[in-house]
Amino acid sequence: MSDAFRGSTGNAHYRVHLLGDPELCAAGVAHRKGGRRTLLPWSRVEHAIAAEVGEPQGVRTTIFDLVVSKSGGWLAHRLDAEPGEDAMHLARGIAQSLRAGCSSASLKSLATDGIPARWYPDLDGFEREAIRLLEGCG
Repeated sequence: MSDAFRGSTGNAHYRVHLLGDPELCAAGVAHRKGGRRTLLPWSRVEHAIAAEVGEPQGVRTTIFDLVVSKSGGWLAHRLDAEPGEDAMHLARGIAQSLRAGCSSASLKSLATDGIPARWYPDLDGFEREAIRLLEGCG
């Protein structure tokens, strides 16, 4: 899976890298990259954003973007989970592992209540909003 620019507003780009076979661990997120296991350390994650994406009566998934700053924008390391228990469990693991101030309100809501505070019909809408959210953090 390769990196790709997914969306941009102004000069800020939001690049997405899909994590292959991700597993949360104490040090970070272990994942497959180019045939070998590697680690995204929790210390590198500056923001974590969660949202449900898809049609209310159709196919949906819960997206988790673990964001690091890159020159000219951000690189989001993406995981996903089925809505419900799977998503809530993953949200709790991520929220408990991050430094204070890194979790979005939506991630906290999902970890606590099992419901993400954000929903988008498609990935483009989610990514446009993620850029706006990140620009507000700077």
